[in-house]
Amino acid sequence: MYKLGTFKFMAVFDKKENACFESLFKSYYAKLIFFANKYVNDFEVAEELVSEVYANIWEKKDYHRISSLKPSFLYTSVKNASISWLRHQKIKSEYVEYLQRHHMVEPVLDEDALEEKDLEQFVNKAISQLPPRCQAVFKASRFDKRMNKEIAAELNISVKTVERQISIAISRLRLQLSNILSWLILVLPFFKA
Repeated sequence: MYKLGTFKFMAVFDKKENACFESLFKSYYAKLIFFANKYVNDFEVAEELVSEVYANIWEKKDYHRISSLKPSFLYTSVKNASISWLRHQKIKSEYVEYLQRHHMVEPVLDEDALEEKDLEQFVNKAISQLPPRCQAVFKASRFDKRMNKEIAAELNISVKTVERQISIAISRLRLQLSNILSWLILVLPFFKA
């Protein structure tokens, strides 16, 4: 009988904690996003940071009682998360500068340095390195917007071969262009307006 009472108590306790968490969320979520935005100056990042703070509170609810949390705890947690994010951005920026100083990556002079034309050149170069049949199938499929059956009939190959050649082309392009994509992911966040 004692165990049953314990389970009932725990169920009531969990409901109370869930209600407290929901109340904290509804009351402070939007306010905390604006608070975080004062530090990071990016609403998407601010929303992500606040969501992470709430997720951490929820994950650690066994260690502390949500009902005893004060708003100052939420604001301090969001402030610390924002400062941590800013530190990380500074480290990323310093790393890019290091790579540029040691000529490991080309310096970017302004936001428009990697224009669509430059990306198109990278893609065209990667496509030109594909095997001839693979290249022909890929161009017919992606640039000429032709159906696999049409391509198969024109090149006198099976539809399965066309599908396989497209798959090979995409895999190789993904591999060849991954360096460019990694570089873009690393560098472009510093050029947000």
